[in-house]
Amino acid sequence: MSEIAIRITGLQVRAGQRQLLEIAQLVVHHGERVAIVGPNGAGKSTLLRVLAGFMPARQGAMCVLGREFGPDVGATLGARGWRSLRAEVGQVMQGLHLVARLTARENVILGALARPGGMPLWRSWLRLYPAALVDEAERALRELGVASLADTRADHLSGGERQKVGIARLRLQAPRLILADEPTSALDPRATIEVCQALRATAAHATLLTVVHNPELLPLLADRVIGLAGGRVVFDVDVKDATPDRLTEFYAQARPLRSVDQGAAWPVKADDDFARRAGTAAARPHCTEITSLP
Repeated sequence: MSEIAIRITGLQVRAGQRQLLEIAQLVVHHGERVAIVGPNGAGKSTLLRVLAGFMPARQGAMCVLGREFGPDVGATLGARGWRSLRAEVGQVMQGLHLVARLTARENVILGALARPGGMPLWRSWLRLYPAALVDEAERALRELGVASLADTRADHLSGGERQKVGIARLRLQAPRLILADEPTSALDPRATIEVCQALRATAAHATLLTVVHNPELLPLLADRVIGLAGGRVVFDVDVKDATPDRLTEFYAQARPLRSVDQGAAWPVKADDDFARRAGTAAARPHCTEITSLP
């Protein structure tokens, strides 16, 4: 059995009386490609934030890349422990956080700040970058097909271009775990495919956990699919078993979030677009041919 990248035990996350997550146990091994699907409000993004240490749990124990944390763990990571963990966790989030005033090349170089001995922080303040890192950043941009944008400010890039620059930055960071929250949100079809292929290639030697909105992208991004609804794991299957019919039924039966103390229903907004796409895919069995596009 391969090394465990993520282990969750007895996790509960609440916001007031609202139960956001309730996961008894979940294990992800190093090198797995896992997609998380579910209706809006199911807890998908919350799960990524908890794993990255940006949202506290009310109960449970987590182990991410060998670091244990959570209310049920006796010791805390501390500031140094969190910095060490986050250096090994790369993130591709909605509304990607690039530094607007810096060029694409400079944003990519910043990925090296997380690497041990990659680049002293003062060099980034003065914009004095080591030549070796400049070459590495330009190579990453070239591999992603955006070398011509190296000198373009981040706030002048399109959405797809920004995502590619963010993935190039991940390559310089070289994380062991990548958390991606709807990385293709608002991209056109061609940019979507290109970003998915780039993300998977970047995660070749890492573990990839991706929140996926479009079911047709599952073969591109995942070998395993986890369905979340009402903060709970409803299914955990191989990607080949995440069929359009199964996904359509899953969304139709998704339960609302619950009030912990009062037992009232907390509505989950139906992800109608995902359900519609899943239904469309059921009518088009050849939809997985998307993986063969350039």
